[in-house]
Amino acid sequence: MIAQTSRATAGSGANFVTYNHHTAEQGEKEIKLYSDFSHAGVEEGYAAQLLELEYGVADRWTTSLYFEGVAIDGESYDFGGWRFENRVRLFEQEVPFNPVLYVEYEHLEPAHRYKRAVTGRTHGDEDEEEEGTEHELETKLILGQDISNRINVAFNWINEANLETGNWEFGYATGLNYVLYESENDQGERCPFGCKEFKLGLELYGGLGNSDEGLTFGWSKTEQYAGLNILAEFGGGLEVGTGIALGLTGDSEDTIIRTMVGYEFD
Repeated sequence: MIAQTSRATAGSGANFVTYNHHTAEQGEKEIKLYSDFSHAGVEEGYAAQLLELEYGVADRWTTSLYFEGVAIDGESYDFGGWRFENRVRLFEQEVPFNPVLYVEYEHLEPAHRYKRAVTGRTHGDEDEEEEGTEHELETKLILGQDISNRINVAFNWINEANLETGNWEFGYATGLNYVLYESENDQGERCPFGCKEFKLGLELYGGLGNSDEGLTFGWSKTEQYAGLNILAEFGGGLEVGTGIALGLTGDSEDTIIRTMVGYEFD
């Protein structure tokens, strides 16, 4: 039987987009601040922040509330929107590719920039409609598996519905988490920097088309990213993570620097 993973693994581990099948324990409370920094994909650079408030409603049900802000070069700091997320793991015991159902309501302003997922197609140089506040419902099927005490793999199928137009966009995320060091293990290894656990994350994510034009795996028509991330969990509930996302297609942002600081309350 595979041992229970650390609390820092619950949700996404070291990754920023791909969810695994672990959920918070009942009563657990956590606050996280995520930041994206990029100078590609828009005319001017930006720094986008996402504040997450997470609560374990039950051992297999985690809910989160998000607030987003963004600073675009040459403009004042702006409100990007808010999101309400729920994740429910279907089985208490470990089963192959343990499924989790995900539902999130998104209220997004035109200024929003933070990438929690990538869906749909890109439109090249076509004229886009004037942007306004978006009301969207995002659902995911999350499949995750603990290969060992150190390795977790996951796949997410993503559906995003615009509640005003009825249009759907599709995407995916897949990733791996690998525990590089633990403070206590049978091999006597010690985690660097005095942390309890040090984890590596690898992920690949992007759009898969929409309901108007159908599914596509053509990378010339979608945004696609590869991410390399690390996460350190310290004593007292502190977590610090960072990573880089590299755009793989012409319409993707070239590089996004990502950071996270979190604290779990007893």
